[in-house]
Amino acid sequence: MLLAFEEQGPLQLAPGELRTVWVAGQPPAPYEVSFTLLGDAAGAWVDRTTVMAGADGRASVQLHASSLGSTFRLRAATKDGPAAELGVSVSAEGFGTLRVIPVYQGKRLAKEWTASVVAGITCEELATAAPETPAGALVAHGGPNDPVEVPGAPVGLSLAVALHSGRILWGCTGERELQAGSSRDVWVPVRDLPVDLAATSLNTKLTIASAEGLDALLDTATEEMVDAFLPTGEEAASLLDAMERATPPDEASDFQAQRREHGWDTAVQAHLAARPVSLRDRCRGWARAGQAAAPLAIHGKLSGLDDAPGSARFEVSWLGSATAESAGVPAPEIMSWTADPGDVLRLVGTFSWIPSLHAGGAAAFGASLETEAESVSEALAAAADCATLGEALVGYAGCNSDCMATRCASALKIRWNDGLEALKRARQTGKIVVNASGRAQVNGAAAPVSWTADWLGAIRYGGEEASVEGVVDAVSTDVIAN
Repeated sequence: MLLAFEEQGPLQLAPGELRTVWVAGQPPAPYEVSFTLLGDAAGAWVDRTTVMAGADGRASVQLHASSLGSTFRLRAATKDGPAAELGVSVSAEGFGTLRVIPVYQGKRLAKEWTASVVAGITCEELATAAPETPAGALVAHGGPNDPVEVPGAPVGLSLAVALHSGRILWGCTGERELQAGSSRDVWVPVRDLPVDLAATSLNTKLTIASAEGLDALLDTATEEMVDAFLPTGEEAASLLDAMERATPPDEASDFQAQRREHGWDTAVQAHLAARPVSLRDRCRGWARAGQAAAPLAIHGKLSGLDDAPGSARFEVSWLGSATAESAGVPAPEIMSWTADPGDVLRLVGTFSWIPSLHAGGAAAFGASLETEAESVSEALAAAADCATLGEALVGYAGCNSDCMATRCASALKIRWNDGLEALKRARQTGKIVVNASGRAQVNGAAAPVSWTADWLGAIRYGGEEASVEGVVDAVSTDVIAN
């Protein structure tokens, strides 16, 4: 249903005047309507607080104005239904129109303006609740580029004239010069309201424009990844040990006997040495290809915290081509998240990661780019030519050359996964230090909806450090979702 006052506001009364005020509900029905005065009514009152509407949906009360000038609102409401409000202005000297004009020097864009006029209160008192519309105010709305006209303002009273746009802009000024029957321009200085950092929800990407020393740091991490996969000088033994692990327990003794009797370690070493590119070099190449195709960049979600002003949670989803999990990024980091004048937002904090694990993720990505394999272990089996190796090894009862080729592929998968697990256990973490600053765009609720910033920082690992600078691009998760 709908509920509305029949008289257009604001209602203009002389002190002590009695006025019958009607309200109507649609569709027509005998609604129970309650009436309340909002704001400082200065002694005004209604003859009844609850009225039963007639069959036509109309109900009325007798409104008695006080003997003092004032502004307040009359509220009508149905039980568990809609409500309506009517502005009321009381003055012994008459009424005029205020044309409220914003004075603003900032960068935010107002989509609309709301003007509020209240008698007997100061702007300092209104500021404590800004930008909420004061209870009992005469209220009017306007577009972004035209004055907001508030008719029926009481003459002869000290008025506070407030102006706001959503939750982003607010201002107030005092007014005492209004004349009866006239229109007066009121210029209101408007300022930015604080950014609601707790409402932050931004999909964020930090890209690196330049990083002195980063290549050397990543090379160190790549070497650690390669060593964990196949230790240098132990390639053949490591592969055969893993093949034995891939052998069913009841065949393990046969595998060990054949390995000793037929010199499999020497055969595997010769086979691997004959490959045009060693498995270690192949992994290095894939890691560099993955890093080149998806350079180190931080992708994640930045979220404000209601219970920690000045802080935000950054949950990393990707580091370059590697997921946060595969790059050894721990739980979301809590970082400093603050606002400077002009909607300049600043993010300061540190991410942890395991660079050698990131190199493993980059190698997997590089392998997918350079081969048709569906996994890094499949790409390794092709690079090792497990089919030929299976033919070179003398099988035993129950495991022919095809079986040995399958064991080779399984062993490479075991070595790859064991290498990554070893890196996780080692917890050789690095740090990415971020100090970003740039201007944001905010919505009508003062929540950041986009943010572009420059960032400076450092990437540290072991005894190496790369100086970093780059760009931050962030956009509201709601924008992405829509």
